[in-house]
Amino acid sequence: MPKGWHRVGEPGLTVVLALPDGWTRKIRNGIQSNWTSPDGAHDMSVKRDTSYGATARAASAGQLAWYRDTAKSSMADVKAVSHTTRQNGRDALRLEIDYHWAGQSEPRKRVEVFVAGRAGQVYQLLFDTAAHPEKLATQRRLFTTARAQLLIDMGAPS
Repeated sequence: MPKGWHRVGEPGLTVVLALPDGWTRKIRNGIQSNWTSPDGAHDMSVKRDTSYGATARAASAGQLAWYRDTAKSSMADVKAVSHTTRQNGRDALRLEIDYHWAGQSEPRKRVEVFVAGRAGQVYQLLFDTAAHPEKLATQRRLFTTARAQLLIDMGAPS
């Protein structure tokens, strides 16, 4: 574990994630756990569900369609690029999303990875921040470290 980070177990999501010290939980429910940095500049979320299918590709496509529905997501002018990748030894999909909140002009950046778990659930890890160069550099470091430390299917039925 990198210095300044610690592990957090989310048994209901069957996931263990790494967070920088000082981050606080905003939301925890049956499908997700959301955290924010001490300065409020970065948000992190881990999600596990079957809302959009049991594969990384299906889940990411469904989530992206939801983001593009401004009435539901409050996200506007969504532009996304997807990349195939590996996560936890499995095929995965990484999304890079540029957008702004409806009614606001400040550009934002969201990076996400989707990976299917053993029980037909798809895990989604994301970081979101304002799209300023210094914040984007921090976001890249946060996302890379969190991905490297992400443990899925912790206690999930086989």
